[in-house]
Amino acid sequence: MERRLLTVKEAGARLRISKATLYKIIKSGEIKPVKIGKRTLFTEEELNRFIDKKMSDGD
Repeated sequence: MERRLLTVKEAGARLRISKATLYKIIKSGEIKPVKIGKRTLFTEEELNRFIDKKMSDGD
């Protein structure tokens, strides 16, 4: 199974938030990125998990 990895720009666009906000969410531990070298990437599953949690929390 091939996993698609999204860049910070793509993940921010998917969540409709700025890169700065996405980095704050990463720092808080709410989203776990995949680090490959200096690149920060995200699986679609991780973004979906974050969205589902936010929806169930009512945030």
